[in-house]
Amino acid sequence: MLAPKRLLKTRIPPLRPLRPPSYPRLLTTLPRPTTTRPQLPYLSTPTRHRPTLPFHKTLPNTFTRLLTTETRSYIHSQLFLAAKWTALIWTFLGLGVIAYVGLLIEAEERWHPTPGEWAFGLRWGLRTARALAREEGLVDWARVGAASLRCKGKLEKDVQEVSESGALDSWRRDVRGLDISEKSWPWRAGYFEVLMKCAVAAEHLDGMLLDTTRRMVFPKDVVLGPSNPDPRPVPGYMAAAPREENCERPFEEPERFYLSVLRGRGFTTAQRLEAAGGLANWLEFCGEAGRAQEVYRCGVEIAREGLAAGGEEVMDRMTGVLRPEIGAVASENLLRATTGLAGHLARAGEVADALPIFLSVLRARRNAPVELSVADSASSLPSDGGVEKPKTDIGGAIASVRRFFRPPRFPPPPPSGDTPFARPSERPDCEDSELMLYIGEILFATSTASEQEGVGWTRQAVAIAEANLQAANANPGRRGAGRDGEEGKCKQCLITGVENWEAMLQRLVDREAGFLTSQSENKGGAGWLDWRSWFASAVGVAKMDIQAELEQVGALRERLVREGISELMGRSKGNVGQGQGMWIG
Repeated sequence: MLAPKRLLKTRIPPLRPLRPPSYPRLLTTLPRPTTTRPQLPYLSTPTRHRPTLPFHKTLPNTFTRLLTTETRSYIHSQLFLAAKWTALIWTFLGLGVIAYVGLLIEAEERWHPTPGEWAFGLRWGLRTARALAREEGLVDWARVGAASLRCKGKLEKDVQEVSESGALDSWRRDVRGLDISEKSWPWRAGYFEVLMKCAVAAEHLDGMLLDTTRRMVFPKDVVLGPSNPDPRPVPGYMAAAPREENCERPFEEPERFYLSVLRGRGFTTAQRLEAAGGLANWLEFCGEAGRAQEVYRCGVEIAREGLAAGGEEVMDRMTGVLRPEIGAVASENLLRATTGLAGHLARAGEVADALPIFLSVLRARRNAPVELSVADSASSLPSDGGVEKPKTDIGGAIASVRRFFRPPRFPPPPPSGDTPFARPSERPDCEDSELMLYIGEILFATSTASEQEGVGWTRQAVAIAEANLQAANANPGRRGAGRDGEEGKCKQCLITGVENWEAMLQRLVDREAGFLTSQSENKGGAGWLDWRSWFASAVGVAKMDIQAELEQVGALRERLVREGISELMGRSKGNVGQGQGMWIG
């Protein structure tokens, strides 16, 4: 059935092209200020106040449409995740740093233990002072001294002073020693190390001044003031030069720390001798030879009083010469103290007093009984305090794990040095070589008649040092902490002996050349007959012998130089790949 024609016209709109509206859609835009048409509340975004930017520029109203419920939830979740991961990352970083520091402390304790009864701050201060003193290149002795001084102040809080002044009582009566005899050995050893570090730092800071305004240390020659009218320019790595009125002494005198050891109770004889030697060397450096000799003689008295068998008749207290019959009584401390006194007398020019002491010490060492050395006897025992070594790989792994978790122990006290000295073997050692070098140098410089004898002593000293060094190189498995130190001393003795030997021979050659030149220029003498005489023949033979010795010394020197260069090259090859290679050009 067809619809009426009228209905079709009303239902089908007339076709015409689509055109955009000529007016805006008010329901989808923000209300205009001038409109009179009310806006529906559920179609517009309510805003009580608009956020502002700097310079009073308002944000567009469309910005508020972004802060919807979903956007706020997303921002909250992202902020929570950022805070959580930041906290986790910093927590793991902090724990990693703590673990790394703990491993460093454990490794340091394995190599250089600190007293276990000390507090953590004290042990940390001692480790800090050790690390600063071991730095290569320029050591910051101000920081070393400050760390050591803080440890010293904390350790001396609960220790009583000694009533009497003790050794060298005429010096610095305001310095009193402490009675640490009731403390344990680790405590006493750590306190002695702190005192010696303070003394060494005070020696290095003696020519410095502290700027109180910046708490920085500067050399005296760069300070601006009336006492230094022509100051030296400050190096580029230092701050600006301070003014004299703002400066003061950065540290105490080294004598105070050395005297604290000499006048204290509870220190071993070896420790007191080390303090006496340090004080004497410092006084020699300052040009006070008289006071230095007094300290050396005080060290001899300390060693003599510490003898286990009594020291009443072992030496002449006026000259310091050891008696011939004390070969089985003399202690290592006494030999060490008398050697130091003789060396000081030789440096001071009193060779007539130094030579008998050197000869008596050498005689006492050679007359000492021969016993098995402590190093050799210890090497025959199993390691780890008598624990047998594991025989299987699994046992070795278990032992390594046990050693890793076992806390490090403080080393036991070393030998006191007050017992009678015993030679480790019948073969002369580097101590004998050192004494013979002193004797040969004194004999050569004393008179012309004893020059050949001085050359002979030096030649024997060089031979002994070379033999000991070759024996040490042939037995590398026997090297330990003390063995490495002995090898280094043998090297130093060998180098010094070769230099002295060459200088003596060269002096003899120059003297013979001058004598022959003067004879040839002498017109009034026999002239031609002198060259044919028996005396001239003897001079020629002696000169040939000296030339042969010079060639021998030259070959030895070249070998030492080659060994030194090869050793240096070996160290440089070990550093290849670490950014520390060496270029030679």
